[in-house]
Amino acid sequence: MIRPVTKEELPICLEIFHKGYETVAVEFGLTEENCPDRGRASLPFEKLVAEFDNGTMMFGYFINNKMIGFLGMKTQENGVCKLCDFIVLSEYRRNGYGKELLDFCKQKSKELGANKIALGMIDDNKRLKTWYERNGFTTIDYIKYEKAPFTVGRMECIL
Repeated sequence: MIRPVTKEELPICLEIFHKGYETVAVEFGLTEENCPDRGRASLPFEKLVAEFDNGTMMFGYFINNKMIGFLGMKTQENGVCKLCDFIVLSEYRRNGYGKELLDFCKQKSKELGANKIALGMIDDNKRLKTWYERNGFTTIDYIKYEKAPFTVGRMECIL
């Protein structure tokens, strides 16, 4: 079941961030020196609360009342919905839960009046990039940050 998370559930969400993004941080060599908050794998609780308070919509994917996935999204100008965070815990990956979360994001974006979803990701993460492409996203450009050990690929999906 996918549902909005409450402010009281943010500590659980933070655990999902740390566990879910840790695999990416390790795989791509993210450190505090080359990537703030290690690509959100060590995101401080205060930052997550601030994002919640500033209007980021947050949803959890629950199985038997246990959160196994997280979706963060925010509406922007010009009919764009930004996919801020998308996490499925590693032990639950490749079971269709990510597809369900992404389909939920697409439907919610449409309900909010968006005509496209935008995201940024580590472009070297070929497995994830291919998955997004299979689900309707295309790369629109790339950004290389000076200290980062990766290139950011910006992708979008027309709804």
